[in-house]
Amino acid sequence: MEKQNGIPMQLKQVTDIRDGLRKETVVLEATGLYYIKGNAMYLQFKEQHELGSIKTIVKITNEEVVVMRSGAVHMRHAFRKTEETTGHYRTSFGQWTMKTKTDHIEFHYDDRRKKGRLFVSYQLQMQNEQTGRHAMTIMFKGV
Repeated sequence: MEKQNGIPMQLKQVTDIRDGLRKETVVLEATGLYYIKGNAMYLQFKEQHELGSIKTIVKITNEEVVVMRSGAVHMRHAFRKTEETTGHYRTSFGQWTMKTKTDHIEFHYDDRRKKGRLFVSYQLQMQNEQTGRHAMTIMFKGV
């Protein structure tokens, strides 16, 4: 069954970070898989980072979006609309506590066109320091 094994995807993740007057945009392009398991939709992809290879899995349900990263970066964080959540971010340089206050989550997938979009906006705190407002958009389509 197609959805069990996953649909190969081309993916683009754009993260806009605003901290006062400072604005930074981080863009990642990767290939990966989109699949459904139980009541959740998943995006899975690998990225090459200056620290090494990172495998990312994004789990999307009606209640939350969970980002799980392994490899050069270890992270597990749940985003829930209008809630503050805590997670951890770990690299070879150390571990940091992350807190997010999620403002908005939006997900659309067009099964016919094999195309989707996930949008999450949140305020991020690392080790109790505000790091600004983040807006992450992941656009993906079948290849």
